[in-house]
Amino acid sequence: MLRRQSSGTIKQSVTVEGIGIHTGTPSRITLLPAPSGAGIVFRSRGVEIPARAASVVDTSRCTVLGKDGVTISTVEHLMSAIASQRYDKRDLTNLYIDVEGVELPIGDGSANLWVETLAGAGLHKIGTQKRLAPEGDLLITGKNGSFITAFDAQFFSATVVVQFDHPLIGTQVAHFQAFPGNYAESIAPARTFGFIEEVEALRKAGLALGGNEDNAVVIYPDRYSRPLRFENELARHKLLDLIGDLALAGLPFANMQIFAYKPSHGLNVEFAKKLAANDWDRENWYPFSG
Repeated sequence: MLRRQSSGTIKQSVTVEGIGIHTGTPSRITLLPAPSGAGIVFRSRGVEIPARAASVVDTSRCTVLGKDGVTISTVEHLMSAIASQRYDKRDLTNLYIDVEGVELPIGDGSANLWVETLAGAGLHKIGTQKRLAPEGDLLITGKNGSFITAFDAQFFSATVVVQFDHPLIGTQVAHFQAFPGNYAESIAPARTFGFIEEVEALRKAGLALGGNEDNAVVIYPDRYSRPLRFENELARHKLLDLIGDLALAGLPFANMQIFAYKPSHGLNVEFAKKLAANDWDRENWYPFSG
């Protein structure tokens, strides 16, 4: 089904600096306005990497985009914040993201850094374009009973269920419904998390080298490293990641209901690929991915 969709970009360039949670290395990220039809494009060392599922080269603990030997890690929080602009009736569909470094800054482990950065850059409409509202139902399954499914709906909503064999967690459920202000208030502040017993193995694998109790919720056998911002903060963060990863499908989240059970970056990206590969007229995509 074809519908008209406004096309927008940021009003002014803005730069963010920080440390990557996995590499532990500094980076400098500059967001720049892009013309209508450009889509969301990462640029690093002379290589342009479209923000789409086909560009994903790794999903071990984060989502990594790559092309021609150049990789950019942990893009999911920024992509989530970009996708969320539609929920506030602002369409950020065209953006250049210049990356000096190999990983995006983690901030405090949530998407607050990027929501605030985009708010400071401002948004403006630069035209309209066609898009397709997805029709029908989609389902993808993963390991240990995990799955993601999507249905037609009158508006965008998402529900995430996570389960961990830990006395402090058990089962957590998070639900998000798209209306102005809801993402920034209820999803963006949710921080990434990890279990203390995994830290040594992660660091031996070259991950979590920049992680600490200031940019992640560390889960101990009997306590959290810091008070939770929400009772179900872990599920909310998984929902944050889901939105960011699915934005790589290059599709809008306007008329879709999503349910995800124990989602992961790998499963999210596979679902994004399934969305992107559906039999829709690609010339009329809503170009998160150009």
